[in-house]
Amino acid sequence: MLNNKAELYKIIIFRFCIATVILVVNTALFGLARTPVYLFVASIYLLTIVYSLLLLSRISTTVGFLYAQIIIDLTLETLLIHYTGGIDSVLGILYPLSSIAASILISPRAAVIIALLGSILYSAVVSLEYYAIIPLPSNIISIFPRESTYVFSLLYLRVTVFCIIGFLSAYIAAQVKKRDKVVMSLEEKLRREDRLSAIGKLAASTAHEIRNPLASISGCVEALNDMITLDDNSQKLFNLIIKETARLNNIINGLLEYVKPRKLRLESVSTDELMDEVLMLVQNSKDFKPGVVIEKAKSLKGIKVSCDGEHIKQVFFNLLINAVEAVGEKGKITIRQSMDEKKSFVEIEIGDNGVGIDKELLNNLFEPFSSGKEKGVGLGLSIVYSIIKEHKGTIDVVSVLGKGATFKVTLPINN
Repeated sequence: MLNNKAELYKIIIFRFCIATVILVVNTALFGLARTPVYLFVASIYLLTIVYSLLLLSRISTTVGFLYAQIIIDLTLETLLIHYTGGIDSVLGILYPLSSIAASILISPRAAVIIALLGSILYSAVVSLEYYAIIPLPSNIISIFPRESTYVFSLLYLRVTVFCIIGFLSAYIAAQVKKRDKVVMSLEEKLRREDRLSAIGKLAASTAHEIRNPLASISGCVEALNDMITLDDNSQKLFNLIIKETARLNNIINGLLEYVKPRKLRLESVSTDELMDEVLMLVQNSKDFKPGVVIEKAKSLKGIKVSCDGEHIKQVFFNLLINAVEAVGEKGKITIRQSMDEKKSFVEIEIGDNGVGIDKELLNNLFEPFSSGKEKGVGLGLSIVYSIIKEHKGTIDVVSVLGKGATFKVTLPINN
């Protein structure tokens, strides 16, 4: 909210309007009898001009400046209340407005601070007037009795209202902030899915166009290699061409795997048994390191989900192989399984204590060609994301650079 100058302008305009209402009402009721009130209104107009000019600079969005602005408002409100009747002044309603402004401009906590500060200032001015430490202006004639029970009962009531409004403003501001985060998260997911859809269509058409010429090039090079006698350097060049052609072919196959529609063969599968199968595949793969420890910290015995077992196996195989590569020679990988409160989803977490994922890469991790590996193509996690999405599940990742990463997959029990 601090960087939203539109909100600052709205508050400044609102303050200007309030000052104008006070000016008009005071003039209509009392004529020119309340000179101090006109001075305070003039001060508000002057401050409005100053605030508007400061909006052109960076200082206008700092927390200190915003607090100073609202505390100046509280001071002016207190003086206005003193010069318009003290406990009998109707301008006490200005204090809650400052709390609301603090919740909009700064934070929920600021709304509570300003509400408490306003209550203290209001209590101080009323108490000082009651005990005649500061006298009411000579032109103020109270039409209400001024017994202590009246003054302090009214003071207690108004201070309570100020605090309640301050706490409500803080609560509403906090809820709005949470809602904005959820909305931004959903918008980001929609944008990501749109990007993935566009990339998928482009990848499919590009892969099909490249595949045939690439196969021809690869075949011709291999035929030439058999037909021509080469020296050692030329043979190395030919081998490099064949190797890189095979690499390009793997990339194209990955793209086609990513974009092709999958015919899911849904069946009832035990996630625990499936994970055991995947662990066996991982521990016997060429990429596994003997020093790596994989621990099943929490299992779900007897719980089954409706899914395509082979595709989900591919998901967990990719995630575990990535974790093995991230942890080094003697790392640890932890697998946890659980169910949500409504028992409609199974949650599987795969965490490691490896190198972690860079924050910039984290935002685009599931998009094609987003790889943190030197020799990685960047399609593995894109395929994982696509498979999970087709199963109506979700996949999220939390990572701290240098401390590891945790992937959380949710799958519906009844798809």
